[in-house]
Amino acid sequence: MQELRNERLSQEEFLKERKNVLSQWPTGREVDLDEAIEYHYKLPPMKNIVRKLRHAKEHGEIYATSGMGKATIEEQLELYKYVEKEGQADILGLSVDSLTRQNNYEKAEQKWRESKSQGVSLLNGLPVVNVGVKGIRTLVEAVNCPIQPRYGAADARLCDEILIAGGCSSSAPDVFMDFWHHHGSVSLEYVIKTHQYCSRLLAYYEENGVPTLASSQGLYGAGIAPSLQIAHQIISILIQVEQGVKNLGVMTVGHGNLVQDVAAARARKTLIEKYLSHFGYHDIEIFFNVSFNLMEYPVHVGVNLAVVFMNTLMAKLTNSQLNDIRTLGEAKAIPTKEEIAFSFRSAKAMQNFLRHQKIFVDENAVQEEQKMIEKEAECILNKVLEMGDGDVVRGAIRAVEQGVLDHPFAANRAAKGLVICVKDNEGAVRYLEKGNLPFDKEILEYHREKIKEREYKKGRRITFDDVISDLYAVSKGILVE
Repeated sequence: MQELRNERLSQEEFLKERKNVLSQWPTGREVDLDEAIEYHYKLPPMKNIVRKLRHAKEHGEIYATSGMGKATIEEQLELYKYVEKEGQADILGLSVDSLTRQNNYEKAEQKWRESKSQGVSLLNGLPVVNVGVKGIRTLVEAVNCPIQPRYGAADARLCDEILIAGGCSSSAPDVFMDFWHHHGSVSLEYVIKTHQYCSRLLAYYEENGVPTLASSQGLYGAGIAPSLQIAHQIISILIQVEQGVKNLGVMTVGHGNLVQDVAAARARKTLIEKYLSHFGYHDIEIFFNVSFNLMEYPVHVGVNLAVVFMNTLMAKLTNSQLNDIRTLGEAKAIPTKEEIAFSFRSAKAMQNFLRHQKIFVDENAVQEEQKMIEKEAECILNKVLEMGDGDVVRGAIRAVEQGVLDHPFAANRAAKGLVICVKDNEGAVRYLEKGNLPFDKEILEYHREKIKEREYKKGRRITFDDVISDLYAVSKGILVE
């Protein structure tokens, strides 16, 4: 078997694979690339998410976004219209149900039909493959905002085909987000292959005059130092752009220490541009999104609102176009339309308060932190490239096997789980155990000294109990105990 590499699918390979993908479920027959491209041409410009985000960047605007998903088109439409009007939404997220994300379209079909007959949503999102292109277009045509698919799957090929043909203009072929988090045993090679296809699909539309956006986060960053998340994210991005993607939606992860959050955002931008240039990828436009990553969503309404406000402040400080908020009630159940609209309206007010202000954090501290984050991330990335003889895909596969790419909280059993992070005295996330990450003495000493400051304050050594406590601190309304 030929070793997998970071190489663009040929037109012949792509179109041959499409036949198999579209045959997985009857609604695949609704997808016609030429017709879908013509459909996109006819949509109002601001229903395209790239054009919408470009407008935000040019005018200094920030748009709240969050996942929203019901089992039927009728329920989804009711939700969208309410949130668009009462929440003053600029972007409408679309959450895909778990069965669809696991490619169990038959079970999703059963639950979808039961939901329609019983008048109760029996799925935790919209069964995109089952509702088909016509269903997605019903949603797209009924609202003014772009609809942004928000989901992860080891194999999103058919789902993406239907969503984009239906009028959506973005997807998230994020290799490591979907490898680490959504499946216990799926191989990295399999996820890379399916995500190369999804990226190539986005690029096909782009090459035919439809701007498309590929999003990435790298991994869910709660309790993980920024450099490890950034390194994973850049690998995912290099896989996307090799397939021809031209517009990147880049998630900036916030932990609550604003100095570190701003430094990480700057380091991320600097390193993405550096590695894109190194590999000869040009004319790539980057849009930024920010998320206050939490292990547990706050139950208390007051704490939940504070998290929305903090997320919005992070978006302002990091020059992000999207503000990925946690909605009211999300800790308890799937939020109601009223709870989602309330959260969007709150974020909008906060954005309006901040919009024309110049707000800064300690610049010297930011620069020191940024320098260290960049050094750490480059240590990881350069080792991955070395292991792959210059090929990022081959290197990533080997790096996961040896723990050079690792995740302390992964669902996938391929993770070594040797890296452990903990907050310092000011709530910034530090490496407590480096595992097999290729860090030098300077990096290790930097993190050790930061952790010692917290140990001095607590009067004892930091233990694994502190690691767990840190993960749940924000949900209790505190940054660090």
